[in-house]
Amino acid sequence: MNQNNLEYLQKSLDYLGFGTKLNAALEGAILKGEQFFSIGINQRYIPAEFRSQVEKKVDDMHFELKFNRSKNGEVYFLNAMETSLLRYNATEPIMKNFVLDQQNRMSALQSYKLLCGLSFEKPTLILDTDDPESKQYKKIDLWYKLNFNAVDKLGEHPIKWFFPQHGYDLEQSFNKFPFLELTDTDLRESAIKALRYGNLISLPMEIDGKRQEVYISADPEQKTLNIYDQQMQSIHPDLIVANKIHPVSEQTEHLMTVKKEDQKGLEENRSFKR
Repeated sequence: MNQNNLEYLQKSLDYLGFGTKLNAALEGAILKGEQFFSIGINQRYIPAEFRSQVEKKVDDMHFELKFNRSKNGEVYFLNAMETSLLRYNATEPIMKNFVLDQQNRMSALQSYKLLCGLSFEKPTLILDTDDPESKQYKKIDLWYKLNFNAVDKLGEHPIKWFFPQHGYDLEQSFNKFPFLELTDTDLRESAIKALRYGNLISLPMEIDGKRQEVYISADPEQKTLNIYDQQMQSIHPDLIVANKIHPVSEQTEHLMTVKKEDQKGLEENRSFKR
């Protein structure tokens, strides 16, 4: 057995988020010397909306890691990760196969987030199209999202990528909303960073003059944020963006001005009578 190859694969599994839980199974499979093998593992995730009530709901995720041996029979490669997610509120699982190339591997947690419908920003190596003949790669930040409105030839939902040219400015989108208790710059930056990582986070917001706890996530496709109430029912962003929730309409502003002028005139008239 190639010890260096084993250690490299073990590090790869750790990077994907499995720690050392699969090390023994991996070593045993390599010792058998089969051309192809897979290792499965189940993991449970607590949905973000239930982290304060962990006894309530969990998501069940299954990972099947695919390995194959090189032609010379000395080295094994980790090629793919088949995933299956059964959400707490679903009866059928969502399945997706992720190719694990060395440059842009999807971690277990990232695959879970995608299957949950979340989006995240990830540094990605892509071919430099400015100089294609050099076959050089460059790293850029891409937003990832699963397209649940389409299926590919394998019957799976394809990944959608959003390049910088798409023009999604997360911070600008975040600043449009009337979030409360974020006067501290560090808190605001932490919230934006969590959204970049594809997290569903909870923040207080002022809606119709009242404080309300909402859940939010990044929406790169629509260049805004997804907003949900405590029951995870969607709230359309246009109904609560900062410049639409507090502003006084032109008609109301006009009536207020007229009322003030009438009041002023009444007071002047009373003074004159005295």
